[in-house]
Amino acid sequence: MVKAASESKAGKDRDGQEKPKDRDLRLREQFFPDAAEVIFDTSQKGYGPLPIMLRKLLRHMTAPELRVLIYLYTRSGKYRLCYPTLEEMAEELGLNRKNLTQPLKNLEKKRLISTHSVGGRKYFLVHDPRVSTEHLVQAGEIKGDELFMINELARELEQHPFKERPKAVAAAKA
Repeated sequence: MVKAASESKAGKDRDGQEKPKDRDLRLREQFFPDAAEVIFDTSQKGYGPLPIMLRKLLRHMTAPELRVLIYLYTRSGKYRLCYPTLEEMAEELGLNRKNLTQPLKNLEKKRLISTHSVGGRKYFLVHDPRVSTEHLVQAGEIKGDELFMINELARELEQHPFKERPKAVAAAKA
């Protein structure tokens, strides 16, 4: 694999001064000198990144749900829409079709995906994980220390924090 231009040099700032290399790039070069030969170059086609916020939802998913969600992420395009058949999904995931039903229902219930069927075809819309996070916060499934840690990440990512639903609303729904 050839190093991407952005990796081989740090570049220059607005004043024409050399910018220091990104910290992670420096550490990678120090600890993994052959990394450019073994990692995936994200500037090339065929790379579908996962949202950083998704890691905070892992504890709220079963292994089959995570497997199906990652599959849908890798199948979806820039509009986060995909439409594999259930047979195709089962084949590629090494599952049988009936084992897909519950994970798909659960992902939809947790608002990680939406589905729409028309003309015998099922369409999948993969949501921003913040939609699911907000849903789980409002449902009272994410709170306390876990919510604090999610909001710390949101701040690092310069995203809006999630607000716990008021106690009165929580008590009324219980």
